[in-house]
Amino acid sequence: MLDYKQEEQLNPIFNPVKLNIAQLHFPLDPISRRIIKDILIFPINTSLPGTSAATQGNYGVFFTNNTSNSWEIEGISESHTTAGSDGGTVSLQVERLQGAEAPDSGDLLLSTAFNLKGTANTVQHGDLSSNKSLLIIQQGDRLCLRDSGTTTAVAGVNVSVFLKLLE
Repeated sequence: MLDYKQEEQLNPIFNPVKLNIAQLHFPLDPISRRIIKDILIFPINTSLPGTSAATQGNYGVFFTNNTSNSWEIEGISESHTTAGSDGGTVSLQVERLQGAEAPDSGDLLLSTAFNLKGTANTVQHGDLSSNKSLLIIQQGDRLCLRDSGTTTAVAGVNVSVFLKLLE
């Protein structure tokens, strides 16, 4: 099976449409579900434009699965326009929240957090957690950004999470 980075290189329709997942709130017939499952990866994008990324309170929940469908995370990527400059670690993690879990207490989806001090305007492809059960998004689950360190110099954070429909 190809990972999403390989799929992007080989498939010109890898990211064909920005689809609002809420549009899939209706039940899918078996044939439609199979077609969608086999060929489409849905991107969920979130941004902290400009200097809003410098304020730690701006990181938080950016997606709620309001559908009756289950989804598997196929990949997560990040880029930023201005790198952090604090002497300590400045990083970004993506987490899954279930039930009443509060931000910063969910399941970490990346084996290593994104380095927000990395080169600006460069896409970082995250290494997903080896615990595959954490990468399943059920109805009501949320995705959240978790920042770490002093983010005052960071700007223009963009995160994409790639979802694949499960049976």
